Amino acid sequence: MKIKISLIYFFLGFCFLNSLYGQTSHETITQEFFKQYALDPLKAFDFAFSTNKWMDRNQDAVDNLKNQYANLLPLIGQYHGYDLLVEKDIGGHLKLQSFFLRYDRQPIRLTFVLYKPNDRWQVQNLKYDDNLPEELEESAKQDRNER
Repeated sequence: MKIKISLIYFFLGFCFLNSLYGQTSHETITQEFFKQYALDPLKAFDFAFSTNKWMDRNQDAVDNLKNQYANLLPLIGQYHGYDLLVEKDIGGHLKLQSFFLRYDRQPIRLTFVLYKPNDRWQVQNLKYDDNLPEELEESAKQDRNER
């Protein structure tokens, strides 16, 4: 009986790890990221960068990004969800996804660059900014000038 239970736990653990690290699509990474983000944004950043074994060599930049984001969080209020803004693809192996995060005070843009060098996707870059309102105003001005 103990062997059967152990095998079940082993199988469940294998399936969980395989879903995280043996992903077949870039969506798996962003879906898991936002699932974790709702609980703990900084742990979600850790998850994202854990998909890329080369990020260990750039740990200072990762820590700096997380510290800046941690300082921003208390200033923008409660998190209410996210929406996909734009998705661009180059050759099926490099993808940019930009998301609009809804907070009480203001929107935040989170941009992923995902890369698939061989058979699995990884986060190549992840950055954030709060320029969406200004960009929307500029876009409106350009639209008005084009008429």
